[in-house]
Amino acid sequence: MAEDIKLVPAVERAVRILDVVAASGPMGLTAISRALSIPKSSTHALCHTLCHLDLLREKAGTYVLGMKFLGWNGAVLNDSALITEFKDLLARTPALGEYTVTLSTLHEAEVIYLACQNSSAPLGVSFRIGMRLPAAFTATGKAMLAHLPQAELDRALALPLPPPLTGVSVQSVDALLQDIETTRARGFSIDNGQVRSGMCCLGAAVLDASGDVVAGVALSMTTAEVQPETIATAGRAMSDFARTLSCRIGFRE
Repeated sequence: MAEDIKLVPAVERAVRILDVVAASGPMGLTAISRALSIPKSSTHALCHTLCHLDLLREKAGTYVLGMKFLGWNGAVLNDSALITEFKDLLARTPALGEYTVTLSTLHEAEVIYLACQNSSAPLGVSFRIGMRLPAAFTATGKAMLAHLPQAELDRALALPLPPPLTGVSVQSVDALLQDIETTRARGFSIDNGQVRSGMCCLGAAVLDASGDVVAGVALSMTTAEVQPETIATAGRAMSDFARTLSCRIGFRE
């Protein structure tokens, strides 16, 4: 029966474009055209359409995957082992029940949120699945950057820093490096209002069976709740939570 169905060439080409961008990362129009042997004019029309549909998006003269996929993949994400274990562990950790707790992954210079528990605290922001924020400013981003191998960290730091979100957002690579070194020494990261004024987040990295960082978890609270002893206690709680979650997905210390 499949051989009797006439396929639509434009759809096939569009899927091939999405496949090559997904596999290779940011690609320019010429690179896509050459990689797939598709005329540049046709490639441009297809990419323009895919961008309009939010399946691709333009970024610094290149194309990357659009946000539409995160919406489509919500069911898949909810079934993944990492997210399932995160939700189960969170449900078994009543001490974290009153806080906003998030799970995110690192993608280029951004973190993408995979799961979240939003509290009723007036943080000024509600986290949601698929939300993206600059890794340089977020607690989960700093925690994941601190666990990258040096070569990967160098590549991440070679990307331009995004515009600051608040008056205290890190604004130089040197300042970010200092933040990363402090995170390593402390054992957990701190976003001290760099994403949102009045919000403080504490993060830790999640490692897989190979010891590679695959995600970050963070606890968010209002600055009114922040005291030195609160930071130390909540930071240890997130470090312990991340360690337990890591072990649940195969990491062995």
